[in-house]
Amino acid sequence: MFSSGRRINVSWATGTMAWGVVGTLALCLSCVVIAAQGNRNWDGQRFTRLDPGMTITVRTAEPIDTTRTDYRVYNGVVEEDVRGDNGRLAIPRGSAVELIARRARNNEMVLDLESVNVNGQRYAIQTDPKPIVGTSGLDSLVGSIIGAIRDGNVRGPAVRIPRDTVLSFRLDRTLDMGVADRGVNRDGYHYHDYYDAGRR
Repeated sequence: MFSSGRRINVSWATGTMAWGVVGTLALCLSCVVIAAQGNRNWDGQRFTRLDPGMTITVRTAEPIDTTRTDYRVYNGVVEEDVRGDNGRLAIPRGSAVELIARRARNNEMVLDLESVNVNGQRYAIQTDPKPIVGTSGLDSLVGSIIGAIRDGNVRGPAVRIPRDTVLSFRLDRTLDMGVADRGVNRDGYHYHDYYDAGRR
């Protein structure tokens, strides 16, 4: 009788241990899945894409003053480190950015984020090599400027922004890694007028 009860106790203990192991494995597996989801755009060394919702603080490296869509690219630098949802560094401070003035659908001029260059890798919108575009260059803006700025206009009849102005862009569209810059240099300035190729 005693030995039979002892066997039952041992069996119960073994079953409890087995369920404990299964539970631990399930918890570890769920952690791995969550980690993988958090790193879905991380290849082990860098982000492969920058997702909508990221906020990039930019300092302009030159004055911007335009009343028309001429596709000239203006330079800036990232003012603060940008981190992904998983806490990893996505865009280090000092990374180069390209800015461009576009004409929005309401016919206003708007300053937009064109691309970000992180450790030699260019992040930009993947577009059709033969786009059919309107006067805005793209169907929608890459990023929207959040917060107010002093001594300048980021949208309206003209875009006028002094050098060293700090702007915060929140990405509205995905930026992919490795998008080629097909722009041209003219008279000491860089232009992305290939956007208008569909109307030529």
